[in-house]
Amino acid sequence: MKIPTEQLKKMIEMVMKTKEIELSCDDVHDILDQYAELTLAGEDVSELLPLVHHHLEMCPDCREEFEALTRILKSQDD
Repeated sequence: MKIPTEQLKKMIEMVMKTKEIELSCDDVHDILDQYAELTLAGEDVSELLPLVHHHLEMCPDCREEFEALTRILKSQDD
């Protein structure tokens, strides 16, 4: 089975970004609301919650959940 070059590059990049301690999707979902609220408040979430920030950079499903949540929270402020 041959893996397309772009897919292989993406896989290598993700392995290179792997950290010793990582959060699972369940861990992130447990505090995603707090992360979203801090983000909308203008806080530096990459410093406050670096493991969540890293997970969202690596996981498209959780990032999509975060983006949907922030859209909902923004719409409630209007």
